[in-house]
Parts: sequence; structure tokens; C-alpha cells
Amino acid sequence: MATKATYSYNSDAKPAISHDNGFLDKFAPRSPSADERAQYILWRGKLEAGEAVQGMPFAPELTDALAAYRHFMLATGATRNINIERYFQSDPSGKTTLRNAAIEAQNAAYDIYARRYSGESASFTFAGSLLKASSSSVPFPYPATENWQKAIGAFPFWLTGSVDVLAVEKKLHFDLVFTFNMEDRYNFNPGQADIATGIPDAANGVFEITGLAKQYINQAKASRRLQWVGAPAALPELKPSDGSRVRRQRGPEDSRRLRNQV
Repeated sequence: MATKATYSYNSDAKPAISHDNGFLDKFAPRSPSADERAQYILWRGKLEAGEAVQGMPFAPELTDALAAYRHFMLATGATRNINIERYFQSDPSGKTTLRNAAIEAQNAAYDIYARRYSGESASFTFAGSLLKASSSSVPFPYPATENWQKAIGAFPFWLTGSVDVLAVEKKLHFDLVFTFNMEDRYNFNPGQADIATGIPDAANGVFEITGLAKQYINQAKASRRLQWVGAPAALPELKPSDGSRVRRQRGPEDSRRLRNQV
């Protein structure tokens, strides 16, 4: 089965990620002017006004976008863990991305098994190269909602997995726990503008240059469990998982149980 990333066998290695520096790639840091300090106060006011009206019928739902922007404006630069599950549940592109990531992980597990084993039971792990959710990607599209466009935008991610294969009466039973790993830098970029409002990124990029606000790393993990028999034909049910599994020796009871399911 074709995969979009390349995968390493028995690995959990994180791929190299090259983050941009937004306005700091183009402009040297400097102290803010009095006018820029006033603009910062104005934008802090906009942030707090947006937070105050969340949940009201007339207000757009921007919970995650506002939380991400607040972290930027607090200027700590600390890494922030985002709730990627909310993206999967509330954004159409998030739902598409999770489904296609599951298909990608399923195909990776089957491909690795087919290359390295020949009909026997096996256990192994894998780690993939970077993929990207963006406007140019069909399987992993750019966020569809204003909330997530502002909160994360386009972002790189990679898949890791833990696989158990049980061979019973010439049938292969796959048990896969895969993890969706996301890491991206939150900042503003020269020449770009907000999709929903058209406000130039420069309005906030100046806060990066002057140190009034600071870019930071967004990161997240989410795991799912997939179980199927034979070559992947259709995506089975995605089950919640904490990303872990206690491996054990398979005994006669496993074969009896699985034979009853065939």
C-alpha cells in the first residue's frame, strides 16, 4: 500500500523540523517605540474583548484561537500543549486529517510487515517522516474554521506506531496503536494576512520584533487504536488509546479466541 511518508522500522525517532522565525527572519530585534507600546495595549484590549464575549450568540467561536494568541502576547516564549482532540472533533479539516492519518498509519504497518515478515506473528514499532497539513494538501487540508485557522494554521506532523501481528490459521490479525505528533511555531509572517479579517500579519509581527510578544512552539499528541485482519481494505473503527500497550507472550488462549472470531 502506498504511503505519503517514509517509515523507519523499530524506531520512535522524531524527524528534523525546521521552524521559521516569522518577522525575525527579516527584521532585527529592537526596542519598541511609544506608538508600538500603545498598539500593543490596543491589541491586548481586543484580545480581552474577544475572550469576554465567547459563548454569546453573536460572537464567533474562537476559544482556541484566543488562547493561542494570549500565549503569544504574554511573551514568555514557553512551549504550549494544544488540545488537538478539539481540532479533530470541531473542524471539518481536522476530521479529514485524522481519518487520513489513520489510513496512512494502517498502510505503513501493513507495508512494513509485508517487507520484513512472511506469515508469522510479529511485533514492531515505526516512525514516519514529516507530513504537513496545508492548503495544498488534499488528505491533510488547511483548517476550515476561523478558530483553528488562527490557532494553528498550516502545521507539520508525523506518525509513530506500535504494531502486534498475530498469525492464526493463515490469517494475519493486526493490532496497531498509532500516535499523531504535531509541532509547529506560532508566529506571524511578512507579506501574509489573516484569512477571515484581512488584517496584515505586520500588525502583530511588530510585537515579535520589539519583544512585546514572543513566538513559541505549539505541540500535541493524540493516539488511536486500529484492529483489522489481512490487507487493509477499509478503515476500521478508530478507538481511543492512551498510546500504550503492555506486550505479553501469546498463549493457546489467544489462538482459541481469535479462531472463534474468524
